[in-house]
Amino acid sequence: MPTNNKTSLGLNSWVGTDKPRRSDFVEDNTLLDNILKSHFNDTKKHLTEKDRTFLNESIAVGNYCGDGEETQEIQLPFEPKFVLIYLENAAVNFFIPAAEYNLNNTAVASKNGCSSGVFIMGDKLTVCQTQKPQKGGVVDNLNSFTDSYVYIAFK
Repeated sequence: MPTNNKTSLGLNSWVGTDKPRRSDFVEDNTLLDNILKSHFNDTKKHLTEKDRTFLNESIAVGNYCGDGEETQEIQLPFEPKFVLIYLENAAVNFFIPAAEYNLNNTAVASKNGCSSGVFIMGDKLTVCQTQKPQKGGVVDNLNSFTDSYVYIAFK
């Protein structure tokens, strides 16, 4: 039996002159086991295995290299509900005064609609590259030759 009171968790707290008994350790271990078991099973504080699987498999982040063609098809690991695509290290969109057009480096696609230059069909993402920019128009720049793009797909 400890001379002093219990710790904040209710564990035994001995001093040098105490003579611990086996039952003191068993009580402490049982108390710790119950506290930890309750904590680990608390799904409000911890994710269940089902939740972990859903989170790990519901988002796909990948990249592709533009080939300069009018369109390029990218195979996704699942059929997404929403996809975001952007050109790495570039502005989302910017105006090129000399050519008088907007260069669009970012796009979004969903099952319900898409921005210019991208669409999804099942588990395939198609990105577009404007071949002949028009003065005063918008240039889809989602497949420029050798540029690196990132996509984030949500299941």
